[in-house]
Amino acid sequence: MATNQDTFQKIKEYLNQSYTSTDTYGVPKKHELTFGNTVKTMKHAKIFYIDMRKSREILEDATDFWSVKIHKSFLLAVTHCIEMRGGHLRSFNGDGILAFFIAEKAASRAVRAAMDIKGFTLEINEILKNKGKSEIDFGIGIAQGKIMVAKSGKAGDDQTKQDLIWIGTALYVAVELSELGSGGVNIWISYNVYKSLEEDDDYLSVLYSTESGKNKWYDTHKTLHNGHQKVHHTNWYFNI
Repeated sequence: MATNQDTFQKIKEYLNQSYTSTDTYGVPKKHELTFGNTVKTMKHAKIFYIDMRKSREILEDATDFWSVKIHKSFLLAVTHCIEMRGGHLRSFNGDGILAFFIAEKAASRAVRAAMDIKGFTLEINEILKNKGKSEIDFGIGIAQGKIMVAKSGKAGDDQTKQDLIWIGTALYVAVELSELGSGGVNIWISYNVYKSLEEDDDYLSVLYSTESGKNKWYDTHKTLHNGHQKVHHTNWYFNI
């Protein structure tokens, strides 16, 4: 086992190294990066972050393992919806899940996944309500921008001691947007994601109601990590 001085020496090496970046057109996996002084950069990713609300209430209900049942059901729904729309899941952090959408129609696919998740959650909540259990609430934030990816932790064969770190303003914005979502208005997107929706060929079903032609989105201004800006939110969803 390394001593304190061994570890501090390694930290000093990290801080003194010069790093280089290479562009990537995919979403890196853990085994695709090394602990060397390089990072991979995704230039135009759509960052998708979802966070469960009321998790304390759910966790406090240990009766018949309900906290496990609810978390597993919700995470399965989220995973299914993201993968069904071509997203890439990369991190499970407690009640939060990080995913990325890249390539063609990434914005509309990310928003469709969000609306799918809300549809699933409403169905799950019907079951929970009938059983007298706490219903699930959540927030989804979608932003876009440059993300740097590096491998962090301890080198070696033990995968449990290493992970990828994702760094970029757009990630922080996605997390902040997710924190705004709750109580039916669960899905929040940045202004540049909204503009990307308008550029997609098949954007109509995620921007406008096919029945009424009404815009599904409302805009407001919020102060986020990258300053005061216009953002958009919706209470729409797709039935499962």
